[in-house]
Amino acid sequence: MAFFEWTDELSVQNKLIDSQHKRLITAVNDFHDSINKGNDETAIRKAVGTLIYYVGTHFADEEKLMEKYDYPQLGIHRRMHERLTQRVLQYEEKLKTGEKILNLDMAIFLKGWLEDHIAGTDKKYAIFIARQKK
Repeated sequence: MAFFEWTDELSVQNKLIDSQHKRLITAVNDFHDSINKGNDETAIRKAVGTLIYYVGTHFADEEKLMEKYDYPQLGIHRRMHERLTQRVLQYEEKLKTGEKILNLDMAIFLKGWLEDHIAGTDKKYAIFIARQKK
């Protein structure tokens, strides 16, 4: 069983966004697997780099979608994205400088954040957009 599993309850009924969410979940799982397998720092950094790339791509696409439908909570949503991005970038910097960090804590944080964000915050814009399309 994977560390973080996709469920239909996480779907926002948008193929692109759902596929990106699935890819983010895979990136979190890859990061977790790197930690659990005792991989060296190079493998962990690679997993974090992949995660950063997908977070950036996904957040940009998601925000464009919210802009298209004039989602009223876009600013709040964008700040949530920015805070997560900053946290992951700070984590990456700590990895680069060799600072002592707990990798498993970061994996647990990412899983919890993404799960809560998708199931809660993202569902709100999905409902809003669905109503706009009617």
